[in-house]
Amino acid sequence: MDLFPGFKLEEECLSKAIINDVNAGKKKSKSKSDLNEEPLSWPREKSAKETTYERFLDEAVNPKTGNFYPQRDKDKAAVPKTGATYYITDIYRLRRATGEEFLYSKGRVFALDSRGNPINHSISKPETWLKTNFSYRTEINEKTKQLEEVLQGPSNSEEVYTMPFNKENLKELYDRRQNELINFVVKDEQTGKPFQVKDVNSLKTFELFQKPFDYLYNAEYIPAEVKAELRQAAVSEGLIGGNVSDYNQATRTTGKNTYQ
Repeated sequence: MDLFPGFKLEEECLSKAIINDVNAGKKKSKSKSDLNEEPLSWPREKSAKETTYERFLDEAVNPKTGNFYPQRDKDKAAVPKTGATYYITDIYRLRRATGEEFLYSKGRVFALDSRGNPINHSISKPETWLKTNFSYRTEINEKTKQLEEVLQGPSNSEEVYTMPFNKENLKELYDRRQNELINFVVKDEQTGKPFQVKDVNSLKTFELFQKPFDYLYNAEYIPAEVKAELRQAAVSEGLIGGNVSDYNQATRTTGKNTYQ
């Protein structure tokens, strides 16, 4: 169960950034150890997210078998088909600045340590990974007398989303829900604002969540009178500005949340 496949993609990305020595030709000869040496790639520093996940695995995975510790019966025998269980609690539908839409999730994995005690760990955005981009400079290789692109170092990084939005991928996430309280959220990358989508139950919300993005983001599925009631409650609770009487005003279909 690899809950963070993006870590391998991040490592692979940096392994392709080779640190080349354009002045290697100045050496009269290379030692045998130099000839057998692997190309040096850009070093990778693990994120806090990865190190905390590894600490969880150190507790939850048997180092001899590489598997999660299973449940034990009264005779201390391993119970078949037990171990770690991963549940999704939140599904996000993101619209990027390019107009492309992707899915990502949040959830929690439940496991046991070597003594049989329950442990758990939160999982956030496993459908993403951080890509490092590099800058290069053209220099002359003293040995070959040819121009080469020489790695200078990281220039910037970008978050890559690996799960496009479609019904099949959405169902894959929905089928891993922990319970019917699963949250569905739409988020626009340009505004950075997330808004929850909700219907009478999780199945109805799952179906609603497949509607056009703007229809969900602008809460056009909510009747005007319900929006007015929500606005009144939000003003009363101080969540948004205005007067309580504002709820009597006509609601706007161009709004960015359920209060507008």
